[in-house]
Amino acid sequence: MDSRLQTLEKLAGALEALYADEALWAQVRAKNPWFTPEFAQHALRSWQQALRPEALAFWASRYGSPPAKHDRILGVLCAGNLPLVGLHDILMGYVAGWTVHYKPSSEDNVLLPAVLACLESLDPAASLVQVERLNHIHGLLATGSSNTMRYFEHYFQHIPHVLRGSRTSVALLTGAETEEDLKGLADDIFRYFGRGCRSVTHVLIPQDYDVQRLFASWVPWGDIGQHAKYGSNYDYHRALFMLNQEPFLENHFVLLREHAALKPPVGVLHYQRYTDLTQAKALLQALESEIQTVVGTGQATGFGAGQSPELWDYADQVDTYQFLVDQAQG
Repeated sequence: MDSRLQTLEKLAGALEALYADEALWAQVRAKNPWFTPEFAQHALRSWQQALRPEALAFWASRYGSPPAKHDRILGVLCAGNLPLVGLHDILMGYVAGWTVHYKPSSEDNVLLPAVLACLESLDPAASLVQVERLNHIHGLLATGSSNTMRYFEHYFQHIPHVLRGSRTSVALLTGAETEEDLKGLADDIFRYFGRGCRSVTHVLIPQDYDVQRLFASWVPWGDIGQHAKYGSNYDYHRALFMLNQEPFLENHFVLLREHAALKPPVGVLHYQRYTDLTQAKALLQALESEIQTVVGTGQATGFGAGQSPELWDYADQVDTYQFLVDQAQG
């Protein structure tokens, strides 16, 4: 195995020391109240899982040997909606031999540098530089809002780039789900407060589906409503829906509304009913460019796996590693 891949394997173990750093977690939460210790540590555990030896070997088997280290500079513009959401792009650049200049989001500039410091302690030759401006770069990976991406499309049009806007995820239910399936779906909906592109924000259900099954599976997540920011979103939109006389169902921490929009506000979950699976699949296909992944039995992502992607689960289905290898060889 290439030395950089071996370093990533070691990184999974090295990250264990961060859990005992109480000052780090306090700083993470003070910087961004959305990053609760539970959710930030889940992000760290997910990365440890993604970097397990068999996962690294499987991912590497899809490609040839990693290219030699070269002098090209990759710019990475990180989002900040979830903890460590920019780490995948940085690691792809590292393994592909690029020098990485990364600009973290102001909302995730504590935990991400801490993880990268662990990597640099394992490989002092790693070229990972935190910057304020992405100047003099030869390639760019960026994630942000659709409006921001239009600006960067113009600003960085002269260099090779991968720009990803805002997507969300959908669950397809058939009515045959087990209680364990629905418990996993609840994790996909509520973990990270539903703020990620892999968060399920829209559910497709059969015409005769009893939504009380959903509410019953959500009970363990009831404490989420006590979070100040999440609770404020819930209260605001509940009042707004009542003022506008919009029908909805509720359970004191989430508003369930029948609506076609894929991406509702925080604290709201949308659902649509379908008559048959052919109709449901046609709807998903029509909205493919807006969907990050589909959760369900036999779908791209299984129940409960939405927030624990593997290395090969590339955002927007764009293979950024292959992109970087091709650019380095071009």
